[in-house]
Amino acid sequence: MSEPKNFLPPRIVLVGHPSSHPRAVAEKLQLSSAQVVELEGPVDIDTDISQSDLFVLVISAKTGVSAEMTSTWNIASEKQVPRIVIVNGLEMNETDFDDIVLIANRVLESAITPYLVLHDEIGEPVGLISLSDNQVRDYSSGVVTIYPADSELQSLVAEFKEELEESTIEFDSSAFQAGLIVPALPFVASRDIGVAEFQAYLELVTKR
Repeated sequence: MSEPKNFLPPRIVLVGHPSSHPRAVAEKLQLSSAQVVELEGPVDIDTDISQSDLFVLVISAKTGVSAEMTSTWNIASEKQVPRIVIVNGLEMNETDFDDIVLIANRVLESAITPYLVLHDEIGEPVGLISLSDNQVRDYSSGVVTIYPADSELQSLVAEFKEELEESTIEFDSSAFQAGLIVPALPFVASRDIGVAEFQAYLELVTKR
């Protein structure tokens, strides 16, 4: 079905330090109409952020959060623009997704983690577990396979699941669109990890 003639794509501002490869992330996420900004020094995009439907901050697990990223994030937070944190660069890296989320919680604002990263025997990310329903999203074969987590894995993530429930219990289903909760999503381009998960949140802000 073709889109109506008056359809307007969501106004998305995606930013990140060059080390987080924001343009490559935007391309992988199929955000061809997004405004992509590489934060390497002061930039003036206050108006663009204020008028956007979604603000995306890409953080590299290798380089972390810069001062420019923090100040730009604060603009989106103050305006209560819907916001997502994407953590890139998780491959072959000693710093994992949880570590970066802890840093983001300290220097940006508290984020929720709807998904945790699953690793193979050598420590490489190969999938996710959804904390909302304990479903594993296995990307190891190149095509996502979804199945229930076994009891051992459910036990391992039980504390994280409880934290997610406690941090979202007071909000309704529109909390993300209202800018009241901020999801942090892992992103592994080589396996498409995080692409479908991001698109699910994008759909929430495009239902206008």
